[in-house]
Amino acid sequence: MADKSFIRFKDISISERILNTVFLLTIGLGYLAALANMYYTHQGLDGKAGLSVEDVVISYYGSTTQTRLGTAVKGIMKPNLKIKSDQDVILKWIHNGATETGYDEDIAPILNRDCIMCHTPSVNPSLPDLTNYDGVSEVAHGGGATIPTLIRVSHIHLFGIAFILFFIGKIFLLCEINVYVKRVAMVVPFAAMLLDVVSWFITKSIPEFAYVVIASGALMGLSMGLQILLSIYQMWFFSKNDS
Repeated sequence: MADKSFIRFKDISISERILNTVFLLTIGLGYLAALANMYYTHQGLDGKAGLSVEDVVISYYGSTTQTRLGTAVKGIMKPNLKIKSDQDVILKWIHNGATETGYDEDIAPILNRDCIMCHTPSVNPSLPDLTNYDGVSEVAHGGGATIPTLIRVSHIHLFGIAFILFFIGKIFLLCEINVYVKRVAMVVPFAAMLLDVVSWFITKSIPEFAYVVIASGALMGLSMGLQILLSIYQMWFFSKNDS
């Protein structure tokens, strides 16, 4: 039987190593930026500074004591209001039932001026849509993310990250490590991503699943980061003689 040979980092050109490296570094920086965006998107929903499990629960399950919009204008979104008294206008509207008439007359002008530059689906699909009453109503009442919102965000999340993980995995295949370890390492971030998305929907009904959202997201990030770091290390600093 003919001996099979496999391409490893030692077999590729310097130019290809440079291309792989800048791609991996760019993806790594992009992921760090995504983490920062996630932090500023979800933190403070419980009325306290910083990201907590309760913030995740409020994002997906909702809160019986406060709304996402009310918490946001008292916390993370407060500095974005150009007129400070608008905070009281929004809170009063929420307290009075968040009606569509009140939205058209008082709330839409505030949000259109101060918020929709970020809270627009075409700009940032992971943020609540504040461009119309239906979108604002979702976060002006006690419930968490709606099923249509979760479906919209999850399909973007799955398509986008799957491509990133595929190309990182293709580069990681060139590493000189145990083949079984390599196979498991390539599957883990995909499995963690799928578990993360499924957990969003489960958390909407079972708030305790917020811990699974956090754990699966962390596992995906760590496994992806290890693939990036090991690939860069073996491309430039590791050599193994043929046996």
